[in-house]
Amino acid sequence: MQKYQSKILQDAIRLPAINWNLSFFGGHFQHVNAGWHVGIEQHLAFEVIQILSGQERVNLHRKSYLLTAGDILIIPPNLAHDITCVEEMDYFNFHFDLDDADFIRLLIENGLIYYPNATQQNMALQPSLQVLNQLVDPAMDYSFESKLLIQRYLTDFLLALIHQTNTHSSAYNLNQLSYASSIASEVKEQLELQIHVYLTEGIDPREVGRLTIEQIISTLQISPSYGFELFKSVYGESPRAYLSKLKLQKAQQLLLMPKLSIGEISTALGYQEASHFSRQFKRWCGQTPMQYRQTAKKHSQEQAK
Repeated sequence: MQKYQSKILQDAIRLPAINWNLSFFGGHFQHVNAGWHVGIEQHLAFEVIQILSGQERVNLHRKSYLLTAGDILIIPPNLAHDITCVEEMDYFNFHFDLDDADFIRLLIENGLIYYPNATQQNMALQPSLQVLNQLVDPAMDYSFESKLLIQRYLTDFLLALIHQTNTHSSAYNLNQLSYASSIASEVKEQLELQIHVYLTEGIDPREVGRLTIEQIISTLQISPSYGFELFKSVYGESPRAYLSKLKLQKAQQLLLMPKLSIGEISTALGYQEASHFSRQFKRWCGQTPMQYRQTAKKHSQEQAK
């Protein structure tokens, strides 16, 4: 940036002149049932999807993402996609655009698409998304102040996003980010499938072969060691640590289903023995699975009063 030409201001330290258009549109919260479907479409702006509960599948540029509670997906402009609700869900969605070519290019070339729940990148985006979702008014009556708040928290979201993108731009290329996203997506999908097949068809994962991260990485035609290193560099934790978080989340959900025994939950998650699962769960939560179930039941009864 050049200095002022005026002699009066020749020693002044300038701020940049800003004259850009920041667009926010299509923002909404919705509850939908399984089977709800949005056909193939593409947009001129970025689309943000946050799953609050339930599951949906997004087919995007020859890839498929199974999104569950807490996951965030950011779809770049002009990328064809379709969406299907797999399990009754609540979601939050909006589009944004900024007429700054450098920002758009950086986000497209170096930004992640898939932000799995509980990863560092996901947690950095959650605070601003949570407030934006809270600003949704069922009466759809928005004051000028409300609109300013939306713009404020959209800006917070973009700052968090660009901070991560700047970090990635110096360390990774687009293929590397794609590999990391694919590993995260496939690990989650295979765990979901393993649980579903056991609970609906009785196929024991211990007999057919448990989920292995090495096999998942190998399907991408990269070595497991490189895949492990890349995943940890991008998401800040190993694939195994990520899988452990997923298992904890699923265990907590399954423990809320009183018809399922601790042994059945243990098997669904791929543990050889229920005692192994119980010890691991206690390390995670400080409670045994049975204690967690009893506490959750008591809390639910108190809320119902």
